[in-house]
Amino acid sequence: MDHSIDTVKRAFEHRFTGRIPRGEIWLGTDLFKKANLEDNLEGHIELVKRLGQDFLCLPLSHDISTNKALGYRHFSLKEIEEASRISDLFLTAIIDGPFQRLAEKNGLMKILTRWKRERYEVAKEYEKERAEVDILITRCLELSVDSVIIADDLAGESSTFVDPREIQDLFSSFYIQAVSKIHRGRSYALFHSCGNIKGLVPQLLSFGFDGLAAIQHRTNDLIGLKEKYGSNLTLMAGIDAEILEAGQISLSGMKEFERLLKSLVSQGGFILCSSSGLFSGEFFEKIEELYRIADELFRD
Repeated sequence: MDHSIDTVKRAFEHRFTGRIPRGEIWLGTDLFKKANLEDNLEGHIELVKRLGQDFLCLPLSHDISTNKALGYRHFSLKEIEEASRISDLFLTAIIDGPFQRLAEKNGLMKILTRWKRERYEVAKEYEKERAEVDILITRCLELSVDSVIIADDLAGESSTFVDPREIQDLFSSFYIQAVSKIHRGRSYALFHSCGNIKGLVPQLLSFGFDGLAAIQHRTNDLIGLKEKYGSNLTLMAGIDAEILEAGQISLSGMKEFERLLKSLVSQGGFILCSSSGLFSGEFFEKIEELYRIADELFRD
């Protein structure tokens, strides 16, 4: 899409964008099957442009495999380098944070149990993961990505897994250093977590994050967050999984979606994105419909 990079940068700067910028963190393999495209870099670029999105988001990992839970693939640094060279889209690398990596390797419940009983050992493992993440961030910045999303699932449906005070004590050093490095690389830093992270937003902003990516409205009240934090917070959100998974969007669901968009667009610093990723081929027509609604609202 023409001027995608400028459009997204204006959104981060809370300036008028001319239209609602849009993108997705995760595009699932099943979605590419629906679109008759290969789930590779070229397929991602083609699908992003076909949907009229502005972001090219590539989940990064040394292990190039498919995430079994959501059905999306990871990309290598070499592929990010190629994307930087051939794409005119806003390029974003998604990197799992140290806590996320620990949870994926050991299991979330095991880490949470050990957190209470073996804090020192877990902290040492965390520092090892931190060093690996730091290397990936450095390499992405060398490849001129436009933004980095650090994905650390720290919360469940109702609250964080770990006391926010412990997050401040044990994780803040990594986040502050990582965000500072991203900003020195002239890129934007976003944070992703599933679940209810409302209580963490002041901390995340104090760490320097520019915004939040793919977070849920239902559990986090995006309108309230924007009203409270204003131009300090960019949101890449707006489409919860429930509206994608519904066979047909209900009248009440449509009205809530329109209310949310009108509020977030009016306050600036907003990029339309789902909280779950487009992991199902059945979401193809639904996301096109939601984009049409967003465009009509914006023109009105």
